[in-house]
Amino acid sequence: MKKILYACCAAVFFILMLSGCDKAEPLPDEWKELKYAADTFTLEDAKREGYVVMEDGDVTCGQEAWQNFVDLSSKKIPCKIRVVHYYTLGDPSDYDPEYYESIKDDYPMMFILEVDYNGETFRVGNYEGEKLYTSEFKYLMKYEGESETPTSTFTSYVRYVLVNDDKVTWNDIMHGVTSSKLEDYIPFREIYADLVYKEGYK
Repeated sequence: MKKILYACCAAVFFILMLSGCDKAEPLPDEWKELKYAADTFTLEDAKREGYVVMEDGDVTCGQEAWQNFVDLSSKKIPCKIRVVHYYTLGDPSDYDPEYYESIKDDYPMMFILEVDYNGETFRVGNYEGEKLYTSEFKYLMKYEGESETPTSTFTSYVRYVLVNDDKVTWNDIMHGVTSSKLEDYIPFREIYADLVYKEGYK
């Protein structure tokens, strides 16, 4: 149940992050192929094409491709990669019936991100319908840690997050997300996560 709730929250959070992205009108030539993938690809297509796949907040495919992207970008070598974020609802019996009915038609959700590194900055883009959302960041940060809450479904994590300040921590980012003060928010995009789950949760 907790894992499913996390997936729902993560999907909603992903959508909210788009509100801070730049919006461009449809189909610049360099993004046309991404638009095609976003409109036509299934989860199986993405895996078959070698995309990095995140299912309900955790990587399930493409770990080697991701590490190659990390290695190249750390050497300031231009490179790009596609990362799928896929969210499901799971067992309907885990939800209040009325709430489940209100959200079931929105799932599964799938977002295809293209992350392009030009040797200096990272640009990430994804399509929502006919609109392309893009944002740029200076740094790809790796955050590792142990779960700090006893109710968490996982014991440890590795996260790769795009930010504009290489001094910020994951705790700084989470503080900004939960704070009621707008000035505490730190722009970021979480791209990749590898979670170690507690026994019985995966």
